[in-house]
Amino acid sequence: MTLASEHRSNRRHLGTRSCARKCALGGASAIALAVVPCAAALAQDVIVVTAQKREQSINEVPMSITALSGDDLLERGVTQVADFARTVPAFTYSESRVGTPIYTLRGVGFNDIALGGRPTVSVYVDEVPIPFAIETRGGFLDLERAEILKGPQGTLFGQNATGGAINLIAAKPTDVYAAGIKLEYGRFDAITAGGYVSGPLSETLRFRIAVEHENSDAWQRGYLTDRENGDQNLTTGRLLLEWTPTDRLTVGLNANGYIDRSQSQAPQLSGIFPGIPPAAPFIPGLLGVPLPEEDNRLAEWTPDDYNRNNEFGQINLRLDYDLSDNLTLTSLTSYSAYDQDQTVDVDAQSIIGLQQRTIGSIESFFQEVRLGGTILERAYLTLGFNYAYDETREFNFDDISQSTLGVGTGLLTFNLQNDQDITTLAGFANLEYDLTDSLSVHGGVRYTNSDNEFTGCSRDSGDGTASSFFVNVLMLPPPGAGNCFSFDLATFSFPLIMTTLEEDNVSWRFGLDWDATDSLKLYGNVSRGFKAGGFPTLAATAAVQYDPTVQEQLTAYEVGFKASPMDQLQINGAVYFYDYIDKQVLGFTVDPVFGPLLRLNNVPESEVIGAELQVQWSPVEGLNFNGAASYVDSEVTSDFLSQNAFGVDANFRGEPFPNAPKWQLAGDASYQWPVSQGLDAFVGVSANYQSETNSEFGESPELAIDEYALVDLRAGVEGGDGRWRLSGWVRNVGDQYYWTFASKTNDTFIRYTGFPRTYGATLTVNLGGE
Repeated sequence: MTLASEHRSNRRHLGTRSCARKCALGGASAIALAVVPCAAALAQDVIVVTAQKREQSINEVPMSITALSGDDLLERGVTQVADFARTVPAFTYSESRVGTPIYTLRGVGFNDIALGGRPTVSVYVDEVPIPFAIETRGGFLDLERAEILKGPQGTLFGQNATGGAINLIAAKPTDVYAAGIKLEYGRFDAITAGGYVSGPLSETLRFRIAVEHENSDAWQRGYLTDRENGDQNLTTGRLLLEWTPTDRLTVGLNANGYIDRSQSQAPQLSGIFPGIPPAAPFIPGLLGVPLPEEDNRLAEWTPDDYNRNNEFGQINLRLDYDLSDNLTLTSLTSYSAYDQDQTVDVDAQSIIGLQQRTIGSIESFFQEVRLGGTILERAYLTLGFNYAYDETREFNFDDISQSTLGVGTGLLTFNLQNDQDITTLAGFANLEYDLTDSLSVHGGVRYTNSDNEFTGCSRDSGDGTASSFFVNVLMLPPPGAGNCFSFDLATFSFPLIMTTLEEDNVSWRFGLDWDATDSLKLYGNVSRGFKAGGFPTLAATAAVQYDPTVQEQLTAYEVGFKASPMDQLQINGAVYFYDYIDKQVLGFTVDPVFGPLLRLNNVPESEVIGAELQVQWSPVEGLNFNGAASYVDSEVTSDFLSQNAFGVDANFRGEPFPNAPKWQLAGDASYQWPVSQGLDAFVGVSANYQSETNSEFGESPELAIDEYALVDLRAGVEGGDGRWRLSGWVRNVGDQYYWTFASKTNDTFIRYTGFPRTYGATLTVNLGGE
């Protein structure tokens, strides 16, 4: 067997029994930048990551990484990317007002309401991208580990990872038959049931099948009515096949997907601010409505069907062929499809202030071919190219019939179309070279060319109200029922807007790392990454409002260390400076009809200064502590003239970024001890804190996100052989009232609250084999 194929064979066994199960320090890995090997297995049990698209010990990689094993994810209740906000320093999660996830690392994030909005923190499954944030709801099934890479990852992972990358590693097929089940029951009659089966089908073919279903009753309740909302109904599945027909060739197939029938969360009303004040008295139920108490569960919404009808499927094919003992050719091929049909109540009222139904689809094809291996004994080279094609189709049905805008103008309903066809080509190279036994240099470069073809407009919904508005109010030719009404002054017409955004860029990185001692690594990196430009989804009466934002550029400077001064102690830290050009943000523009509208904007110049520190300590057997602190100071450093949420012209120079709290703290403590022969008990507590921030530029108090702290508890027992584990847990013990996002609609201010206190029990059983 060649060295490379033996390495892949060993990979199948990594993570099947995490360090957390084998010795005392394992629990500390939950929020680690780097993981200290367990005292009982110092030489052989380390977390292996693929941050540089090859397997390395996490302490060997000269960058800031958080790695969580599958056991850590289970124990901490991390079941979706959003939950990283409780465990990963400098990571925040929120949702846009139409439910699009917003992932932010070190202050770098992107809020967009378009189905085809590209993230700044991209998610991957076994190195294959999930291109759009809206598709990432169901990726946490049966994971071996999760890797969170901080800072621009443009050279090896491509554009749209200026903030970082999240790589989810699926648990792999095993050489022997194995199976396991998970059963969980919690508040709101929340039931999760799932399991996996794994093993050989022949001497050269192995398989793994995993499925899971989550179901719960409504957790939101009306504070003026007896309505309920928030049912959860999510089914995920994955099939893995691994075939090794020869010692040199490994073929892997990963077919995964989910079906989401959960109800969309209703926002909570935080204020009334009529867009057209003279029309407000003519709308029953708008003025004088009381605000809810400070309770996460309370909200109001227009009666309707808010069950999602969303589905995602992905098929990934991976081929690894050893050209020699030191050189491997890898091919990654992926096809994915996403379909969405969901209705969202945006305005937090019983009346129809703004209700949006989105019907859309995404199809993506991805191909990567790369060559990687050791050359000249001291160097490791990665060389390859990417091709990607993404097709997004989005059609929104908007109803504002009981808003001041609708009543005041007669424009009651309208539609929005946003179709994008994106072709991306890239070539990349990365070299790691050992100058001496303790000093290494690394560098990489990627050239990317993208072509985005856009078709879209704002449309009359077919009832003729928009067409009549343009004739009767604006004295323009009628666009006609069902036709576009985004007016092009140059042609004096209402065209279907068809345009193209062509961009290219060169991402790069360079760094040095020095093993100063056997227990101390120092590193420094300079890197540059890009996020692709894009087209907005918005109601617009003028065609120029659909002009795209251009790509953003982030240049990062970072120095850090990874230290283990003693066997039971790990300390990691980093300081960094980010230089931003053309940062993309969702801001506002003033439409002559609709007033302040959401709009994609470019911030000319901005910066981030930050620092992180993490400590892990296991003073005695079974007792583990870890803690982390993150500081992020973001600022617009040039003149940035735009409009705030009230449609007022403003210069946002000197303001911090939205959704970028200055301080984040996280900690965890756990203790495990033997109760009897074959039985262990454990207890644990975790807490996290986030300082105040704001959802939009302008720092409006109505859009502020207050500071908050959350505490979780857990306790339970497990078999001494690790075959079964029963855990009871309470999350948000203090029932803390908090929210993660705020926005302004036509007549209201709204908040998306966090989950209230939840509690339950989880049983996992390993039926043998692993």
